Amino acid sequence: MPNVLIFDFDGTIADTYHYIVNISNSLAPEFGYSLIRSDEVDALRDKTIKEVIRHLKVPILKIPAIVARGKNDFLKDISQVQPAHGLIDVLHELKRCGMRMGILSSNTALNITRFLESHRLTEVFDFIQSTFMIWSKNISIRKILMTKGLSVNDVLYIGDEARDILAAKKAGVRSVSVTWGYNSAVPLEAHEPDYLLSRPEELLQFCHAGG
Repeated sequence: MPNVLIFDFDGTIADTYHYIVNISNSLAPEFGYSLIRSDEVDALRDKTIKEVIRHLKVPILKIPAIVARGKNDFLKDISQVQPAHGLIDVLHELKRCGMRMGILSSNTALNITRFLESHRLTEVFDFIQSTFMIWSKNISIRKILMTKGLSVNDVLYIGDEARDILAAKKAGVRSVSVTWGYNSAVPLEAHEPDYLLSRPEELLQFCHAGG
């Protein structure tokens, strides 16, 4: 049974969706793509990240610069960002029952560490892996498996986007999708995760399986 949980950060652990929408809109005039209108904020959750990029007409070649600026701007908001509702108690319970946990994210290690410190979650996680490969998280998952001496059967990868499911499948690990983040259940179900959860408390089923 799996005893290692690897979490995505934005949307999965940290409730950052509306912060990212605001940052995206602040950068749109400079980088030449469309603003996210207030009446489409929720509807965009039904789209994958690639569909959102096409919808907003984001220049592909500018994406690395946009992402870099966004991460830097996000640091200014990090003290205000809250965890997903109800998740803190669940994380502590998972730790108590012996689950090993880590974070794999395209956000920066500094942003993640500041967030964990703010919410007294630093001791919950055994490792933080930051990656610039927003489309190829499977490579980072495989790297974690290799450096930590883990097999694919040891690990569940938990994320809130369709691309997290694809990364898990490519890496050969089981995927857990959560509906409280960036993507709604619509695109998540379409990509067929191994588990689809709507509430943080549902993560405790893995505690009981691993413990």
